[in-house]
Amino acid sequence: MSDKVKLQIFAIVCLVVSIVCVVVGLRTGDAVYLVLGGLGLLGMAMLAFGVLRKRRSS
Repeated sequence: MSDKVKLQIFAIVCLVVSIVCVVVGLRTGDAVYLVLGGLGLLGMAMLAFGVLRKRRSS
């Protein structure tokens, strides 16, 4: 598998896990899940921004 495919799979898995964490945190009221989900979504946003920025420069 190429690195591009691995990165896409990793990004999709991280996004799904982050959304699940946020939903569980909202349903249970547990702040730990909300923080973990928020950090995951922030990480996904930074990853997407980095990929888009790299695409534009090349």
